[in-house]
Amino acid sequence: MDTKVCIRFVRSDEREFLIDGTDWKIPSKGLDGFGSYENDITTVDNAVGDGGIIVSDRIAPKDRTVTAISRNPYLNDILRKSAISFFNPKFDYKMYITYMGITRWVEGKIYKFSIPAQNVNRVMEMSITLLSPNPFFKSYDNFGKNIASVVGMCGLLLDNDGDVDTYCKAVISANGDVVNPKIIINDNYVRVLDNMKANDVIIIDFTQNPPTVKKNGVNFIGHCDRTSAFDDMQLPVGSSEISFDADTGSNLMNVSIYYNKLYGAI
Repeated sequence: MDTKVCIRFVRSDEREFLIDGTDWKIPSKGLDGFGSYENDITTVDNAVGDGGIIVSDRIAPKDRTVTAISRNPYLNDILRKSAISFFNPKFDYKMYITYMGITRWVEGKIYKFSIPAQNVNRVMEMSITLLSPNPFFKSYDNFGKNIASVVGMCGLLLDNDGDVDTYCKAVISANGDVVNPKIIINDNYVRVLDNMKANDVIIIDFTQNPPTVKKNGVNFIGHCDRTSAFDDMQLPVGSSEISFDADTGSNLMNVSIYYNKLYGAI
C-alpha cells in the first residue's frame, strides 16, 4: 500500500506550492475534512402521525484544512516568506491530493491561513483552509478524447463510477462546412444553429452553472435550438451514451469530450 501523502497547490497565475515531505510534511492528523462531507437535508413534519417528509437535500460548499510542519528549522526564514507570499486570498487555487496512491483535486479560495510567529529555531507549523464552492473531489483524469476519431457518429459509452452525477465539456471543431452541430447524451441533446466553417470552434461547457456556449471565444448561447435540454445533459452514475450529429457535415466534425468523476471524500 502506498502510504505517501502529497499536497500540491496550483495558483491561478500557475505558481505552485508543494507539501511532499521535502521542505514541509503533513503530520498524522494534518488533514481535516478530506474524508467526510455533510448533506444538508430539509424536512417538513407530517400533518398527521409521526415523522416527516424530506423536501430537499444538497451538499453545501466544503472547506478542507491542511496542516504542515517544516522539516528544517534552519530554513524557517525562507520557508515562511515563501508560504506567506504564495497563499493570497485574492487568488484562486487548485489543490491536488495524492492519498493511498490516488490523486484527486478540488478548487476554491483560501478561507483561512495561519503561520504563527514563534521561536525561530523550532519546527514551524502552517495551516491552510481551502473553501470549495463545488464540494466534490474531481478525478485526476478528465477523459479528453476526440470521440469522432474513435467512433465517428456512433455512440460512445462513458463510464461514471464516481459518487454523484457529473457534467462534461464538449469542444467541437470543424474541418469544413458543418450546419447545426448537435451533442447528444443518452436521449437528450443540445443543438447549435450555426453554419460552421473550417477551423471554427464551438465549446459547450455543461460544467459551468449556468452552462456556457462559445464560438471562437465569443458567447454564442443565443444560437441554441429552443428544444435543447441543457438541464438534462448530466452523466449519471453508471454508463451513458454520448454522440454527435449535424444537419450536414457531421463527417467534418471533431468532438473532444472532457469530464471529471466526482467524489465526496478521498
